[in-house]
Amino acid sequence: MTAKKVYFVFFLIISQFAFSQWESRDIITNDNITYPETSKLAKISQTIGITEIDIKYHRPAVRNRQIFGNLIPYGKVWRAGANESTTIKFQDDVIINGNKLKRGVYGIHMIPNKTEWTIIFSNNHVQWGSFYYDQNEDALRIQVKPEEHAHIEYLKYDFENLKENSVNIALLWASTKVSFKIEVDEINSTLDVIKDELRTLPRFSWRGNREAALYCWLHNTHLDLALELINRSISYERRFENMYQKALILASMGKGNESSILMEEALKLGNENMFLYVGREALGHHNSPKKAIELFKITLKYFPESYKAKMLIGNAHGWMGEKEMAIKAFNEALLLTKNEKEKTNVMSYLNRYKN
Repeated sequence: MTAKKVYFVFFLIISQFAFSQWESRDIITNDNITYPETSKLAKISQTIGITEIDIKYHRPAVRNRQIFGNLIPYGKVWRAGANESTTIKFQDDVIINGNKLKRGVYGIHMIPNKTEWTIIFSNNHVQWGSFYYDQNEDALRIQVKPEEHAHIEYLKYDFENLKENSVNIALLWASTKVSFKIEVDEINSTLDVIKDELRTLPRFSWRGNREAALYCWLHNTHLDLALELINRSISYERRFENMYQKALILASMGKGNESSILMEEALKLGNENMFLYVGREALGHHNSPKKAIELFKITLKYFPESYKAKMLIGNAHGWMGEKEMAIKAFNEALLLTKNEKEKTNVMSYLNRYKN
């Protein structure tokens, strides 16, 4: 290969690398000359339940200007940021200030006023700013009250007051804050995902069907579906985990005699630690401390000398912030310990709540 050809190949490689770098950037370009945007791009995400929320926007600065009522006029549609549309993406259906909105990507626009703002979720999320905003493309409008806030130089969105199934989204800029509440129906959203997953490989295993049945039982929902799922799990492989789970489901359905028969069979297949593990699943993996306590009490019914069950009941009460109940359970666990190692184990937890 000649020197000229080598140079040409090298030039192509470098050009391709530069182009790939340029394509990966969310910045302004002009005839292949790259320069920073004045209003910087920002992206934030938050998950509530199993639903991810993503916001993409640009951050203009105050720069000693009067913002609302001047730079951003009252009564007119504003892009709620800078440059192209501010967008929000919901992975699942949500509820916004009490109003239902389908999953998807929306452009956010706002109409500021002195005492009340209109926040708009538009089906059009690809336009430049609000210049071509069309009210006919609205998916939802809500009204909110603005609040005074400490000065924020660069506009920002933030997630506030995070809870298991809800969060507030706030826009903060200059000395103004406006916010709205996002809620999700965690149980139905999760069940929708589970049903989709059970069309794939988890459907054909004892574990996948048993875990889906466990979710239903923990949330006391769709128990008929839970029974169907656990029966399918058992049809693949008869194990402690699914026999015990079926006994729990039948008990919740008011079928005590059938539940007792299955519980006896589960006892033959399992041991104390296996009973405890199901309670740990409820507590650690599913954040269901009340159900965990129920499960640890079942363990004590069949293994009355289990100091671990009492200790885990204390953990569950502590999880819920019930300090006195936690200390009581730990003290009861101490009475069941049989050696110094077990006593030291319980004391390590008890001391956390006594201090």
